[in-house]
Parts: sequence; structure tokens; C-alpha cells
Amino acid sequence: MKTLLSKLAVSVSAFKRTPLLRYSQVDRASLVAALWSTKHKANLLGFHVSYLGEKQFRYLLWEIFIRGEYFFKAEKNAPVILDCGANIGLATLFFKRIYPKARITCFEADPTTANILRKNIEQNQLKDVTAYNLMLSNKTGEQPFYIDADADGGLTMSAYPKLLSNSREILVQTGRLSDYIHGPVDLLKMDVEGAEFEVMADLKESGKISQVRNMIIEYHHKIGGQSSRMAKFLTLLEEDGFEYQISGQCFPITKQNELQGIMIGAYRSSSLAA
Repeated sequence: MKTLLSKLAVSVSAFKRTPLLRYSQVDRASLVAALWSTKHKANLLGFHVSYLGEKQFRYLLWEIFIRGEYFFKAEKNAPVILDCGANIGLATLFFKRIYPKARITCFEADPTTANILRKNIEQNQLKDVTAYNLMLSNKTGEQPFYIDADADGGLTMSAYPKLLSNSREILVQTGRLSDYIHGPVDLLKMDVEGAEFEVMADLKESGKISQVRNMIIEYHHKIGGQSSRMAKFLTLLEEDGFEYQISGQCFPITKQNELQGIMIGAYRSSSLAA
């Protein structure tokens, strides 16, 4: 009983750090109940959610709905959002929670995870949401992709085999994000497991980057033991008129060759006044 109460206390205290989300007491109770759900399903703020692993689900729920990692202020009530690296669709549900009229296109590379993504879209009857089982890159075709050999739908998956200590190789379809951009994009959310450079190169080459107003990017620093090249990535944003904020942790900071997930919030300098 004490363990359960301590878990609930930790869960509730987290809301004090997310004033932007403004959850009601009923909402908070729903989130806490979902956080400790089992049996691969949960009721979450009125959404019916299926998931693959409890640990992965709790991590995503914490990051997206409690910390509000993907919160942004849209300038219209029906923003166009690209959810790249959608996983099971929790970010998509979050966007639909804050902007019910949002038009969202989702991309997920792993077929097993993509099936759950589609299920969550269908069982919640989400309107104006489309999902593609596709790994985004700067080319079309097939490519090896590495997933957790021990757990379906694990959060650690990548085109880089060294990222996983125990991986299984599968072949996935690749495609260009630029082929799916047909007008202004209010938010590009990107968590593509190390393919950030390829996706950005496609957007730059096609000119479609000019259509994007805001980005939330998880940049994978030192993925696969690569040499540092974050400055080059930020330069790509700067050259196209983006300002940005950065958040990342490494403790102790003297660690070497440490993989970091660095969050980048990019926005057009023209939107500074807004």
C-alpha cells in the first residue's frame, strides 16, 4: 500500500511542473490511473489506448502528457502537424487533445509499432489523421532497420545497429517527407532515431522546408559512435531562418562518446513577436 501511495504522490507532484497543460483534477486522476495501468491498454483522458510494453508506455505518457514535451502554441485551431516517429501515437493523441481539429500525418518505421499506431487512431475514431508505416529518409526504397530482439515495440530502434546491445534486423520501406508536404506545416515533430540529417537534407533539397513554421526535434548526438556534427545540423536550421532553443543532459559532463537525446525547439524568426 505504501508503495502504491508513493507512486501516486510522485505522479501527482509532476503536474506542478507543467502549468501550461492546465489539467483539471479529473484529468489528473485519469493520467495517474493510466500511468499505472496494465494488460496493454489504458483509458487516457477519454482516449482508449493500446500499447505493447508497460515500461515503454509509462515513459511516453510521462514525457508527452505529464511533462508536456510536445506542447506548442498554434496560431489557428486546425494546425497541420507532421508526427515523424509517431510510435504508438501518444503524441498524436496529445496534439488532438489540445487541438481537436488538428490535421495530422504520422510516420512510423517499425511495422509492429505502426500496427498499434493505426489501432489507436481507429479505436478513437480520430478525424483528419493518417498513418504511414514508413522510415523517413532522403530516398525511397528499402533499408535495414534494427529493433529490440527481446521486446516488440521497444523504444530503442534505429538504422544504426550499434545503438542496441541485442538487436534484430528487419527491412523497412523508406520515403521522403517532402512527398507528403503539400502546403504550410504548423509543426514538424521529429524523432527519427538518427535519420535527422537525411530528413533535413530532403526538406532542404526539395525546398519544402520553407513550408515549415515550427519544429520539435529529438537530435541523437553521438548515435552509433559518430563524430560530433550537431553544429552542422543547427547550421541547417539557421541558414533557413530558424531560431531555436536546446535542452539536453549529460552527467557528468566529462563523459565521452555518450549518446544523448537533445531536444531542439525551432521556430521561424518571423514568429518572434507572436
